[in-house]
Amino acid sequence: MPPVVGWLPLGAAALWLGGHVLATMLLPGPGPLRERLCLGLTIALAAAFGLVELLGALGWLTGSAALVGCLGLAAAVTRRAGLEAVRRDAAGLGRVAIAALRGPWAVAAVAGLVAVGLASLAALWLESWGWDALAYHLPPVHDALQTGRVREVPTHVAYVRAYPQAIERVFTLWRLLLPDERLVDLGQLPFALAGAAGLATLARRAGVRAGRAAGLALAWWATPVVMLQLAHAYVDVAHAALAVLAVVFVTGPVDRGRLVGAALALGLFLGSKPSAPLPFALLAATLTLRSGRRWPGALAAVAAALVLGGESYARGWLVHGNPVWPVALQAGPIALPGPVTASMFFVLQTPPGFAELAWWDRLAASWSTLPGPGAYGYDMRLGLHGPVHLLLPLAIFSLAFGTCRGRSLATALLGVVSLATPAAFWPRFTLALPGALLVALAVGSEGWSRRGRALVDVSIGALALAGVVMAAPGLTPDGPPIWTLGGATSLQRAEAATAIGQARAWLAARETIGDGECFAYDESVEVPGLLWRPDGRGRVAYVPPEVVEGPALAAWLAAEQVRAIAVDRGGPRAAWLRGQPERFTRLFSCRTATCEVFAVRAREGAASIP
Repeated sequence: MPPVVGWLPLGAAALWLGGHVLATMLLPGPGPLRERLCLGLTIALAAAFGLVELLGALGWLTGSAALVGCLGLAAAVTRRAGLEAVRRDAAGLGRVAIAALRGPWAVAAVAGLVAVGLASLAALWLESWGWDALAYHLPPVHDALQTGRVREVPTHVAYVRAYPQAIERVFTLWRLLLPDERLVDLGQLPFALAGAAGLATLARRAGVRAGRAAGLALAWWATPVVMLQLAHAYVDVAHAALAVLAVVFVTGPVDRGRLVGAALALGLFLGSKPSAPLPFALLAATLTLRSGRRWPGALAAVAAALVLGGESYARGWLVHGNPVWPVALQAGPIALPGPVTASMFFVLQTPPGFAELAWWDRLAASWSTLPGPGAYGYDMRLGLHGPVHLLLPLAIFSLAFGTCRGRSLATALLGVVSLATPAAFWPRFTLALPGALLVALAVGSEGWSRRGRALVDVSIGALALAGVVMAAPGLTPDGPPIWTLGGATSLQRAEAATAIGQARAWLAARETIGDGECFAYDESVEVPGLLWRPDGRGRVAYVPPEVVEGPALAAWLAAEQVRAIAVDRGGPRAAWLRGQPERFTRLFSCRTATCEVFAVRAREGAASIP
């Protein structure tokens, strides 16, 4: 196996095969291939989640066990008839792929492929420096690899313990099948594939021809924030893709296969972000209202989704009296406690006075903010979703007055679900919205003349390419363009992408950790994911709050084999470490936090850390 990808292609192929075989059983031919594709991808993602939960409960989270689990799923469900059905569907997918690149919509498809290519290069070449990824998305992944099980990670970072972690479970399987961390930031790619398939399905259902539906759906990847997030282990692309899949199953025919798809997609969606409950409720209500005499099946699907994705909410309610703890919420007379207020989302990197605006005014202010070249980022707070967003008036006009206006329920539902959050002005919170826009443009213009359709398709492609060009500098905000880093050193690549700063210092500190040794930290470290080595060597441990200084801290450091430690530079631990220069060497002070990093000299008789 190539050292970069390890067993990932084999494991991913096995999961897809198993998922698609099950989809052909639940939605047998001659039903639409697009529906089976969406269901198969949803089953594969749910299987990845379930496999990590199972192996983690057993304490068997290793790369070999993960590969065996993937292969076992495929072997358990695959029979000769299933393989024949998959072969036919694969041939059909090949024809659709060719059609997506033949026509005026091909420019849009190419823009999406270029966006994924650049994101893949960034994930391959750059260190993992995404702020939220290092704070609370990746620490559960690292801890699972370190301990071989899924547990509540010992840390002071509330979101590591309280955040819904369905996406992080899929990230864990992704990382288990890799030899090192170089491609861990590309963990949202399977969700991006599923999201594009879902968008194409929605367009196809509304009468858009297959090649055009696929080509325009791929342009979703060229949305600047989508492209930039695909190079970071965040969860917003996955959240948006699961919303698309949920809409596919909620608005389709109500039968056994689609109810299974709805249960899985809604469950994963609920477990993807703490902002999911409101859109989840809208989707669940839509499914129930549309189910007619099949309402027991719809209620069973919603109940299954709650079980699949509701664990963090139940824990928050039981432990803290707030299902979305640590965020405090006020809904009329109902007050839910928490140390963080929701208003923080309205002030982070926003202009003065923005938080005081009404919801609609915040949304209008954000959408009227046009980021210039190089202003896009994976963590955008304000601005449009890219140049394609400028076609929103055309999409509304075409749906309102076009021949397909009666088939726009799914598109409208996807738009409403995307905006069903107080922080809808935040572009990365609403990444399903540009997908809904692309579907609306495709559906609304399908009945136009050939020349009119071609003009729409070429316009979408040109604007999508412009978005890629404008967003590409965001992959390396502190360095040269990503495509110039092929011959760069690892340090140069790290310094090109970090929002944390001090790449050289952090890399050097991590290098001191050997096999079986530990990098320790306390509450002064905002992003614990910085401490894990990309190659998986060594461990990371949180200093227990009761271990402060003196003999207790010395004993803990020895027991954990700590070789580097980051502590609050104004606290008693740092003072105690500084007072023993013969045992501890100060390395540096953190630039973006209050921590100070020390090297712990090796045991007597061993080489000391410089």
